Amino acid sequence: MNIKKLLGYALGPIGSAAASAISLPLISWYFPADDIGRIVLLQTVSGLILIVLGLGLDQSYIREYHAAPDKSVLLNTVSLLPLLLSAACIAGILLAAPAMPSEMILELKQADLGVLCVVFMAALVPARFLSVVLRMQERAYAFSFSQLMPKLLILVLVAGYMLTGAANSTFNLVAAYAAAQWLALAVLSVQTRRDAARAWKAYSDPALLKETLKYGVPLVLGGLAYWGLTSVDRLMLKQHGSLAELGIYSMAVSFGAAALIFQSIFSTIWAPMVFRWVNENENLDRIAKIVPPMLAAAAAVLCLAGIFSPLIPLILPSKYAAVQFILLSSILFPLLYTMTEVTGIGINVSRKTWLVTVISVIALAANFALCRLLVPAFGAKGAAASMAVSFWLYFALKTEASVLLWQKLPRTKIYGTTLICLFSCLAYTFWGSRGNYPLFAAGWAAALAGIGFAYRTQLVLLAERIAGRLKKAA
Repeated sequence: MNIKKLLGYALGPIGSAAASAISLPLISWYFPADDIGRIVLLQTVSGLILIVLGLGLDQSYIREYHAAPDKSVLLNTVSLLPLLLSAACIAGILLAAPAMPSEMILELKQADLGVLCVVFMAALVPARFLSVVLRMQERAYAFSFSQLMPKLLILVLVAGYMLTGAANSTFNLVAAYAAAQWLALAVLSVQTRRDAARAWKAYSDPALLKETLKYGVPLVLGGLAYWGLTSVDRLMLKQHGSLAELGIYSMAVSFGAAALIFQSIFSTIWAPMVFRWVNENENLDRIAKIVPPMLAAAAAVLCLAGIFSPLIPLILPSKYAAVQFILLSSILFPLLYTMTEVTGIGINVSRKTWLVTVISVIALAANFALCRLLVPAFGAKGAAASMAVSFWLYFALKTEASVLLWQKLPRTKIYGTTLICLFSCLAYTFWGSRGNYPLFAAGWAAALAGIGFAYRTQLVLLAERIAGRLKKAA
């Protein structure tokens, strides 16, 4: 993959993170913490719905794309059933109980708000399949544009609410997110209109559907377990705390999600590239070589996040002061997930996807037990710590399974580095304070210096390449 395409994939996540860095503080100042908690619950339930209705067929499309003789038939086959299921569910809810989504998710019994929740969710399944089309075609800038526009719309709408003095109501906040979701679908529909038209005219292949369901359904079970793993902290915090405390925790998670820049870019590129290598039986030795620099990059991101964490209280209301210390444990999850994309890829390559379910269930059980222990006593800090520890377990188990099934990896370096990162994050979350921040910052600065020294040659080469390209552009 050339540098132009890589920059194309980076544009969306980086732009989205920049938009979120502006919109999140605005939301925190204008809307109550309870409503931020409600939005997080809506997004959490939406993730569950996408897993169930998608039937794992989006992953089947990724897996079969390069080997498929007719990609229009493949798209028609994998998308038709999820779209029909989605339409049936939407119709059933609107006809039978329009207030149910609002009552169950947002704890507000309002029919108009329930309909708005359904509107938000209605765009999920088609947007997912259209985004996968762009991803597999490696249309980097189009893919990034579809990610960026919804974030910009949320920013514009929230700023508009503030400038016009609109009500800081739950309805208005949900409406902003629903509009953003539909803008994403509209952009994707324009970008993939030719592919969608060809798929519409194609036929569904029953034999292919059976094969793709065989691959995808085990991923649904794994996806459900994974959803539980990544959601139980929010649900337990809501049960043992309040929507306001959930909103504060969610703000930390949202800032930590800046690390999803790396996860989003890498995931978009990695899986299709590896499956192509496997299909062509080439470049397989590169996988183990990617691990050490990725470990160093993850550690560097954590160090930088820790060093700059005191900036968080400067841009958020005082009630969000704890976000500074929760941030590091929250940011560990997306970084470990990115690492798992590399170290656990052997499970997907060997088609032993049922193992993902087993591993997710084990990690979910650990997260549930830790949340039961830590959340009542420590609140949001306990939820963040539970998530960090249980996801490290998920990462380690997937790595071990991948090594046994496919390729050897430098496990001592992998586990040693990630455990040091985990312990430093937990220490800052539980014992960090403004008084001892300089001690933590000194440790992070020393670690950054060590990483820079170890990879000094690669950094110099990278700087020279960037300087050369900038000179050409000028």
